[in-house]
Amino acid sequence: VVSPPSIPGLDIGVFAEPARLVGGDYVDLIAPAERSLVFGLGDASGKSMAAALNAMMLRYLIRGLVRAHGMSSLELIVTHANSVVTDEKNDGEFITFLLGCVNLDSGTLSVVNAGHEPPLILRPAASVVVVMNLHDIVLGITYETNYVRENVQFEAGDTAVFYTDGLTEATDEQGELFTMERVKEAMLEFRQRPAQEIAEAIFSRIKTFSNAPLRDDATILVLRRTEDSGPRAGDTAS
Repeated sequence: VVSPPSIPGLDIGVFAEPARLVGGDYVDLIAPAERSLVFGLGDASGKSMAAALNAMMLRYLIRGLVRAHGMSSLELIVTHANSVVTDEKNDGEFITFLLGCVNLDSGTLSVVNAGHEPPLILRPAASVVVVMNLHDIVLGITYETNYVRENVQFEAGDTAVFYTDGLTEATDEQGELFTMERVKEAMLEFRQRPAQEIAEAIFSRIKTFSNAPLRDDATILVLRRTEDSGPRAGDTAS
């Protein structure tokens, strides 16, 4: 699992478990500036070495595109990535993908979703988890896409959860799915914990629910905006 960068004002938790020796899930965290984070989460179809190689290819591709275009061009980055994946894929292969960024100076969370599981947002005083539903087609199917950037406020105390479908589609002994609704319930239950503990607690809940090794790769990323008294863009000394 990728090691989270240290960003004052942002608490990061990440946990992943492949279903086999190698997995097709992808997660990456990039800190392009002092008070910002770019993150990617993806799931390459299949559970073979080919899926793992596709996930690795995507990681390096996205890092190069972020370096070239910056975090203000998320839609362009995902569109370029889709073109490359569509060029290179074999029949039947595709990648669900989500690219996002947090800007602590503006207090915004931005996401471009290519057929991936919807992000979940929990506000400090809220009893309901917000779902970010805006998305377009997965990577690798067609060149005709319309990826759109969805922006939400991300203030002190807000928690965002991103995940692959290995979590929501984990099944119990009767074949019932864990579902996004149970992820929401777990977010509410563990909301007071640090980000890493939230990620691990949700994962533990899923393992208990399934009572068996997971059948699909599973990854979870938790971001929490903490109270931050650091300088903001435009601040001046009094």
